[in-house]
Amino acid sequence: MTAIIDGYKEYIPPVHLQLYLDCYWSYAADPATVSLNKKPIIPDGCIDIIFDLNHTATLKSFVVGAMTRPILNTKTNLIGLRFKSGMAYPFFKIPVHALTGLFVDYVEFAGQEANRFSNQLIELESREDQIFLLNNKFVKKLSNLNPVEPQMLRALSLMQSTGGKIPIKQISVEVGWSRQHFTRKCLNYTGLAPKFLNRIIRLKKILNKAEKFSSWSQLSVDMGFHDQSHMINDFKGMTGLTPIQFFSRS
Repeated sequence: MTAIIDGYKEYIPPVHLQLYLDCYWSYAADPATVSLNKKPIIPDGCIDIIFDLNHTATLKSFVVGAMTRPILNTKTNLIGLRFKSGMAYPFFKIPVHALTGLFVDYVEFAGQEANRFSNQLIELESREDQIFLLNNKFVKKLSNLNPVEPQMLRALSLMQSTGGKIPIKQISVEVGWSRQHFTRKCLNYTGLAPKFLNRIIRLKKILNKAEKFSSWSQLSVDMGFHDQSHMINDFKGMTGLTPIQFFSRS
């Protein structure tokens, strides 16, 4: 198929997959527009399965483990699905910290079916048809999933609802696990230590709220940082850029 130059778009998964999936997504751009001046892709606490729709791609599909540092994309025609934080574990059935910071050929999990499925996606003429095929593929996997432990669901809910500001000790008390046991479970389910996952959640809140605040100082107070400098240092540590640098990029 001819690449659809449509930038980055997200698509809402059906209700019965929304516990597990954050979204389906697509990205297509003219190779000339893929430059180092773009915003980096920053850690989001999620795991993605990505299909490269370029016919010449040597790696047709791959799993991106939970990220701990920003990366820059150089690919031009992709489609994928993004698991919610902690929700990839039932699909992969291995502790997902084994994938943290890595790009792993999806063939390692799905065998040669991964390449056959990639070729099917490439031959489809529209995003709608590609998303439909992706959806059918992953709906079929629901019947073979083990449920996520309720304590982990509760812990993830607490972290999200407090914007990443809840102390790890408090989460442990609320779910009835020791701090050490919760840390092991968090690594197994999300690929990240709880403290780092809290930082990611807080960063996402900053990105969502930045345009609504008149000053970085005010935002830093609202997000629970000691001061503006603390927030900026944490932001740069996660994105590789200061807030001003990050938001000034196209």
